[in-house]
Amino acid sequence: MKKYAWLALIGFLGALLAACSGPQATVPRGYEPPPRVRSAAGIAPQSPPEVVVFAVSGRCGVPCDTAPDGNYDYLGPRGTAEAVAQAFRDLGKRTLTLTYSAHLFNHTSPISGRYEYGFLQLEADVRWVRQNWPGTRLVLLGHSHGTNWTHDLLRAHPDWRFAYLIDLDGICALWEGDNQPYFDRFYRTYGNPWGVDLSRSCDVEPIKKHWWWTSYYSAKDVAYPGAIYNLEVQSARLLAARVEIQGNTSLVFDYTDNVRLDASRTGIWTHVAKEDHSGITYPGSDALAWVTRQIRYLGLPY
Repeated sequence: MKKYAWLALIGFLGALLAACSGPQATVPRGYEPPPRVRSAAGIAPQSPPEVVVFAVSGRCGVPCDTAPDGNYDYLGPRGTAEAVAQAFRDLGKRTLTLTYSAHLFNHTSPISGRYEYGFLQLEADVRWVRQNWPGTRLVLLGHSHGTNWTHDLLRAHPDWRFAYLIDLDGICALWEGDNQPYFDRFYRTYGNPWGVDLSRSCDVEPIKKHWWWTSYYSAKDVAYPGAIYNLEVQSARLLAARVEIQGNTSLVFDYTDNVRLDASRTGIWTHVAKEDHSGITYPGSDALAWVTRQIRYLGLPY
């Protein structure tokens, strides 16, 4: 009987340990769409890309009554993502580019008329690359509202590492209002698998800059630990003097320099470009010239 008692005790302890292994071990991932990396890549499994650039476009504009359903991928067709990818090719790296719209879900945009990929697709694709191409470096590129999604991916997965986080004029205004109903629907169906409420992304990170002063930063202004290098471009100012206010940005330009959670700026470079909010996304712009120069100068961090 002692033998069976010991076996029962071991079984009980095993079940107890499994139950205590944390929420990520038990939350199903049935919410994720199938990864599209392999079909999009057209690359033989034995020669995967050395760098993958994941690019997320921004809002469909102001005014745009159909946002976020009207949001669409323009960083792909405009050549923005390829301009960044070319900088890595110039380093001699095989590079793949995947592009997304600023939306939680995959959807058909009434503006583009195309089937557009959203955040959940981005998450599924990054997960697939990490699992199947472990030596591949990952790069996140976002414009405007797209920077909220790229930074939220880092919030949701603090153990994921990206060689570069590239921000083109991150904007948080209107983002929560646009996306809250879709998060509500998602949470009702699947619960929250991330451990942080991504629907709240503006003014959410209390960062102590001095012992007497704490500022609340939007997620788009925080270079989370998973981002080794962070290149931030802000578009040209309408004001003559530099604005230092923290919090939500205006609809015109990003005026908040990115920081780390410890209030440092380690591995962060910020550039104020000559173009406006839209102009910074075009190949040949001062903004993209600066980004590509930085990549060529810094190289890959690992």
